Amino acid sequence: MSILDPVEGVTLEDWATANAKMTSGTTKEEVCTLLGVDAPKWDRVNEEWLSRMKNDTSFTISTKYAAAFNQSASGNLGKGAASAGESISFEKYIEAMVAQDVLGKQGRDAQDVLKDFGMTVGDYSNVSSYWSGKMMSDFSLAMKMQTLMNEYKAKYESMKTDSHSNLDF
Repeated sequence: MSILDPVEGVTLEDWATANAKMTSGTTKEEVCTLLGVDAPKWDRVNEEWLSRMKNDTSFTISTKYAAAFNQSASGNLGKGAASAGESISFEKYIEAMVAQDVLGKQGRDAQDVLKDFGMTVGDYSNVSSYWSGKMMSDFSLAMKMQTLMNEYKAKYESMKTDSHSNLDF
C-alpha cells in the first residue's frame, strides 16, 4: 500500500480540493454530494488523510495536497496563487502571518484576523504559496522576512489588551 492510495475511493487531490472548497464557503454537505459520499464516510476519509499527512516524514502528501488545494482555493482575491499573491504585498503577507500568530495566542480566531487583511483562508493559502515561492528564488526576501516579522511581532504584542479589564469586583 502506498501513502498516496485513495482512502475509501477518495484521492488525495479530491480531498485537497474538497478542503479548498470548504475554506471558500462550500458546506460539508455540498462537498459530500460532490464526492458522492455521506458525512460519516467523509469524516473517516478526512481523518485518514490527516493521519497520513501527519505521519509522512517525506512531506510527499503535504506537497501534493498544497498543490491541489491552491489550485482549487478561491477567496476574495480570486483563484490561484499568482492572482492572490499579486494582490497582497510581501509586507502585508508577513504582517498577516504574524498577526495570526500573536493574536491567536491572545485568543483571537485566525480566520477573523485574516478578515482584517481582506483575506479568506483560501486567499491566505494562495498568498502564502506565492510568496514562499518568491522567497525560494530571491533570498533577499527571506532576509527581509525576519526583520518584518520582528517589527510586526512588536506591533501586535504591544496591542495586547487585558482580557479581564471589563470585570468589576
